[in-house]
Parts: sequence; C-alpha cells; structure tokens
Amino acid sequence: MLRPSASRASLIRPRCWLIGNRPDFPLTAGRVARLRGLDVVACVADGNAIPSLFLPRNQLIAINFDLLARLEPEAKACLRKSVESGATIYVRGALEPGRIYSLLPFSDQRFEFSNKPADGYQFSTHPILPSAIAGERIATRLNMPQARGLDDRARPIVSSVDNCGPDSPSIFTIEVGAGRAIFDLHGESDHEDFELLAELSAPSRRTAAAGALAAVDWAAGRNPAIPAPVNLVIDDRPVNYDYFNAGKLDAFLQHLEAQYPGIHTDFAWTPCHTRPHRGYLSVLRRYNTGFVWHGYLRHIDHRTITDFEAQLSAGRARVNEISREYGVRFQPVMIFPFEKDTPRAEELLRRTGFLAKVKSASGFPPPAYYRLRGVVPEPSPDEPFSVVFRDSIDLLSRDRMLALATLGMPIVALAHPRDLALRRFARLDRAALSYFDPVVRFAAKKSLRPMPLEEIAAETPPCLPASLDLVSYRDFATIRPPNRDLYPGSGPIGCKASSG
Repeated sequence: MLRPSASRASLIRPRCWLIGNRPDFPLTAGRVARLRGLDVVACVADGNAIPSLFLPRNQLIAINFDLLARLEPEAKACLRKSVESGATIYVRGALEPGRIYSLLPFSDQRFEFSNKPADGYQFSTHPILPSAIAGERIATRLNMPQARGLDDRARPIVSSVDNCGPDSPSIFTIEVGAGRAIFDLHGESDHEDFELLAELSAPSRRTAAAGALAAVDWAAGRNPAIPAPVNLVIDDRPVNYDYFNAGKLDAFLQHLEAQYPGIHTDFAWTPCHTRPHRGYLSVLRRYNTGFVWHGYLRHIDHRTITDFEAQLSAGRARVNEISREYGVRFQPVMIFPFEKDTPRAEELLRRTGFLAKVKSASGFPPPAYYRLRGVVPEPSPDEPFSVVFRDSIDLLSRDRMLALATLGMPIVALAHPRDLALRRFARLDRAALSYFDPVVRFAAKKSLRPMPLEEIAAETPPCLPASLDLVSYRDFATIRPPNRDLYPGSGPIGCKASSG
C-alpha cells in the first residue's frame, strides 16, 4: 500500500534518477526501482554535469560516493535543494578502507570507512524500514562495511554487531529539510542474475539489497508500517460424502486459531462435489475460512479440455446450486487442479469476472510481481486480473518469509489433505496438526494480515502482457530528459545526457 502524497506530487509518477556513468552507475537502485515499477532515468554525469532538478516528494536520486565527492559546489547545491523540497537521495559505495568520507552537502559530518568481520548485523526500528524486518538481529559471521565517527544526526538503518566492540552503521539516514538522504556503504553488485527475493532471503546478502529497497519504497510512497498479507490454502476439500473428517478438521482449525487468532484458511472446492457433509461445513463456519474454485468443473488437467466455455458454464451452475443449498460463497479466484492450465483457460477467467488465479512460484516470481500497486499504469478496472503465488511448506523457510514480508508480498502457504490427515480414515497425529506451524508462528510474531485470497488479489498488481513482464537489468543508458512542465525549474548544468 502507498502513503497519501501531496496533490502536486501525485500528478507525477514516481521516478528514480540514476546519476553517473557506465563504470559507476548506481545499478542496485536502478534494478530495484524497475522491479517496483518506477520510471528509471539514467543521467550521464561527471563532476560538472548533473541535471538541475527541483524534484517533488516521490522522486529518488541515486548516486555513488565517489561522484558525489567530485561534484562542483553548484551541482551539490542543486542536489541539496531537491532533497530539501522533499526528494530522497540514495548514496552508495564502493569505498576504500581507512579513508575519510564527507556527507556534504547534506551534512557537515565525516566518517571513516572500514570493512571487517562482524558477528552479525542489526536492523533498526527506523520508520523507513518495513515493519517485518525492523528490529531483526541476524547472528552470522561476515564482513560488514562500517562507518565510524558519525554523531546522533545520522540514524542507523543497518548496523554491524560486534561482540567485542561498539556497533557501527552500514546504512544510515539523515533528514534534510522535507526530504532525506540515505547512505549505504555496500558496494555495487554487477552480477546479471540479480533476483531481489533471493537477495533478501540470504542472510549473507540481505543487507546489500535492503538499503536500495528502503530508498525506492520510501520515494514511491509505500507505507512500511502496513504488514504483508498471509493466507493458508488447502486444495481438494470439501468433497462429496466426507462424513469422517469433521472432528479432525475441528481439531486442526482450533490448533491454528490457538497460535494466531483470526488466521484465514481458504479451501479449494471442485464444483462437481455438490454433496459435502453439512457437519464439515458447520465446522468451517466457526473459523475464519473461505472457498475458492478448484477447476472449472472437475478435478482434471485443464490442458485436456476442448470446450472451456461449456466446462465453466457447467461448473458455474454447480457452484450456484451449492451456494443456494449450503449457504456458502465461492470467491472469484481459481486454483487449477495440478496447477495445469493454458493461456485460453486463463483468458476465459479474465472475461468472466474472476479476480485471480493462484499458482506456485516454482522458485521465484516473475519481475512484474514485485511492482507496487498504484505506482505504474494498470489495465482497465473493468478487467482486473492478478496471479497470486503460493509456496509449499518446504520452500517457506523463515528467511524466505522474512524476505516476502519485507517486500510486502503475500505469504500464501499450500497444503493438501494428505499433509493434514484430512483424508478419509487417516489418523490425526501431532505432525499433521502442526503442518502450518512455522508459517502461523511467523505470521503471529510479525502481525501479518490474515486475508482471503480475493482480498490478496485486490492488493496484487494486475497481470501485464508478456511483453511488459520483463525487466532489463543491463541497459540503463536510455536517457529520457525531464518534462519541464512536470518539473518546473529543471534544466541542465552541463548535462551530458544523450539518447541511446
């Protein structure tokens, strides 16, 4: 979700301005900004050449320490004026150990840089950080970049943890007028297979991506205090004549409720099952549960269907019958059996009022899944359709859940009746009851928002055509000069920006 912004700034799309040249472009900020849906403008510059922009609140300027130090006084004054007016500047390494660096023009402070072993790192509780990661302390032996000599005006975002000495910040921020400067001592990574969720999931690499993410999301207007959504989804239930599972189902849902009151569980119901046990449904009504579609009509591989319209029409008739007879409601969300479907099957969902389909991510989601809803132009509101990704328990490690929650992306955990001993004649044991425990405990600790899948879909960026679902990490040389109608007072100071 995005914070409300000033009326003038709201007319201007969030944008990330990369200041630099080919050898020292702030690549991490550009990569994260593109994933989050911001426009990225690359401005080739040296010590005398940066764009003179008086930017509003939802604009991010990214530059490295070395180029910032080389800027002429007039260029530095230009940057400070933009930040004072509400923009965010993100300054990143690489830095030389033992060297003294200045924070001018944003502060008169100086610090000594070092890069040495630490016993771990600590995220602060600064409001710029997502609530999921604020206060996290990670114990792992690694080299951490550190700044020594700063005063209290520099508020830490990430600090090293040294059991034998004082902690030192690796990422910190300073308020400058209505805006802020964020300083990140990590060096740039030039590997082409950059994957944001993977970076944030790895304890040894997490801090290298956290600063850029905080800067981009802050400039884009995301509210970091709003927790990520969480949902548990169980396929293949209820089914016809399932008279022997109501007690086990009650024990299972009671166990979930005891760990996190209000946790939401959705059941994927195949429309051809029109005679479920009423006792089973009575149990479900006592807890925070819901139903979604599990196939057009039958539990089959939908790639084998030849007449999609006929199958969906028949399935809708069954769903209407079930709803009248049992007083239940199906969310307009589809989980295809075996997660097997075709583009034609998905296109029919779009045309017939479905909000989303749910599927497994198979590792990492596509780039468009990272976008912040409301940042980029979206498809017509008459045809909203999203893909929500879910994970099996074996993939949902604490590190992955922490990364998803930090990004504000939903945590959707998958199970089948066999995992939970909810099949007929299965014996309920402690392992079955505790199947979702790691997810539910994490959700409770981080106060994640239990939500049905249709509400999660409403917060998930709608699907884009395949041609727009790609993010290029290498080409930051395309220059788009500022629109002077949107950025009054903008003009070059020896700007070397050129197209191509």
